[in-house]
Amino acid sequence: MTEHSQDPMMAFAQTRVAELAAFYRDLAALSEATTRNDVFAMEQPLLMRLRTLSPTLIGAREALAMRDLVQAMTVSCAKALGH
Repeated sequence: MTEHSQDPMMAFAQTRVAELAAFYRDLAALSEATTRNDVFAMEQPLLMRLRTLSPTLIGAREALAMRDLVQAMTVSCAKALGH
């Protein structure tokens, strides 16, 4: 083990980065949906992921901002599909 892998703060930061990266990849996947139903089906898992991240890995304000981002992206993607 390296010195960094034993550091709890480093482990927390690495976990946070990995989880946030996965969240943003899933958020970006909304833009690849081909139907409105697909967009709306992807929204709930994203919101559930936020609930699992907060409050351990993200704070309440960050969770609220990210929730708003999910909702805005969902609406934008649905509109881009013509509705």
